Amino acid sequence: MNSFIPYLIISAAILIQFAAAVYALYLIKITKRRLGWILISTANLIMVTRRIFSLIAFYRIGAFSIFNELSGLIISIFMFIGMIAIKNYFFSILQAHRELSINKQELQKSQLELERINQSKDKLFSVISHDLKNPFNTLLNFSEIILKNYQNLPAEKLLDFLDRINKSAKRGYALLENLLHWSQFQTGTITIHPEKFEIKAKIAETILIFGEVAAAKNIKIINNLKKEFFVFADQQMITAVIRNLLSNALKFTENNGAITVSATELPQHLEISVSDSGVGINDTNMKKLFNLNTNYSTTGTGNEKGSGLGLILCRDFVEKNGGKIRVESEIGRGTKFSFTIPKQNL
Repeated sequence: MNSFIPYLIISAAILIQFAAAVYALYLIKITKRRLGWILISTANLIMVTRRIFSLIAFYRIGAFSIFNELSGLIISIFMFIGMIAIKNYFFSILQAHRELSINKQELQKSQLELERINQSKDKLFSVISHDLKNPFNTLLNFSEIILKNYQNLPAEKLLDFLDRINKSAKRGYALLENLLHWSQFQTGTITIHPEKFEIKAKIAETILIFGEVAAAKNIKIINNLKKEFFVFADQQMITAVIRNLLSNALKFTENNGAITVSATELPQHLEISVSDSGVGINDTNMKKLFNLNTNYSTTGTGNEKGSGLGLILCRDFVEKNGGKIRVESEIGRGTKFSFTIPKQNL
């Protein structure tokens, strides 16, 4: 027999069995099974030692059994292939487990989204059935009185009724506007259009809208921004935030009170604050603000009604534009809402 063949068979067996011993140790990490793979690794190392002695024996005295050595080589090859198959099997199990875990996470996300949608639906029905009904009740009742008695009504009484109708219509319109924005936000149909704009003038425009309401309660609204500030955000969303915060401040400020709008420059943001000298909010109720689940709302100092939707809309719009909103308050000393807006495209 060619002396090269025994060397080739024995050397191949040594390499394969040594590789199998190392591979068995690697499979401990994959399968998390220690004892079995340690025994297999040890057995392969023993076989490697035995093959080395066979190689030495052949070199010294020429002793070689081709059947035994060839059988050992074939067994070693099949063992190594089997170990690879076991590794692939465990990898497939791990992959299936990962996919199952991902599917479980997606299912949990879907359940949370469904709960959020149900909460939004409940809030929508609550606003429609209660808060939106009140302004229309006022409109219908007073307009009906005017229609039936317009010839007999004194001018002062008629003016009072018309004033109430006008205020009710404004409340209804503001609520409908918030409801429309909020429903668009919840359904994902609202699109953000960030742009650079000057906010001092925008605040001044919004304050003018509330001139009549402020005058009725003799409340001063002070635009305390000392200079022009440019921000990068969606103008309509930020205007809606300012409008809702001013409306909220007017609602809870006593007659002859004051509301101040101010700004603080931060490294990357501008912080806008709306402070009032109103009744204030206790700590328990402050935790309910910006929370759809609590549906917190209370009557204003002039018996103004609200839905609690405005502040939730403020939070959503501010966060959508890359900012944050917070509130500070003390009973009897007023409330301060502050929100941040990026000064440039972040």
